[in-house]
Amino acid sequence: MYNNFLELIKSESDEKYREFSLKITPNLGKSAGVRTPVLKKFAKEAAKGDWQEFFEKKNNELYEEKLVSGFIICYIKESIEVRLDLLRDFIPIIDNWAVCDMVACAFNFKIAESEKVWDFVNEYIEKSGEFEKRFAVVMLLAHFIDEKHIDEILKMLNNIEDEKFYVSMAVAWALSVCYIKYREKTVNALKGTSLSSDTINRTVSKIKQSRRVDEEGKRHAEILKNIKEL
Repeated sequence: MYNNFLELIKSESDEKYREFSLKITPNLGKSAGVRTPVLKKFAKEAAKGDWQEFFEKKNNELYEEKLVSGFIICYIKESIEVRLDLLRDFIPIIDNWAVCDMVACAFNFKIAESEKVWDFVNEYIEKSGEFEKRFAVVMLLAHFIDEKHIDEILKMLNNIEDEKFYVSMAVAWALSVCYIKYREKTVNALKGTSLSSDTINRTVSKIKQSRRVDEEGKRHAEILKNIKEL
């Protein structure tokens, strides 16, 4: 399995794509320039076979290897306990937003497993590491912004006083999704917030960039710039 991955890296590497990825992904690290759909396809096939061998031999040096590791965890047909334990081992190797966000968004689970995943996210939202916390926030926005969780999520996001760039950007992204789905709740929850002005301004920018928000909603989002005073 791992040798198949090495062959894939040799055959699918693209120098132009590697250079492009380096420009848009700070801290990308060592990369072969293999496109994400190719890596996802490999991970789906690996998840059906001897994926354990891949984990035993990987060294976490190559960007593509990290991403495949994360995708395999997303695709394997194992218990939620096994998959979450694998995530706990995986999260410390995350060192850029691309690996963080793509794996967090791809991690699907059954409705019956949602409470265990929710508890996992709550565990990591309290971590101090930049990508530990970002992973948790992206998991929230990707899987839990619904009627059942919105009030608790808004409280959680409102209490994140972490000025690390990738945490702030993730909180802004999450709040923009909350605004899209639950505008009134989001505005009310942020009144008098202790979140930084940078995070609030990034939230407004995210809302304005969204194709899911109409012009009226984008104009209304301007109120958030003074939300700390309301």
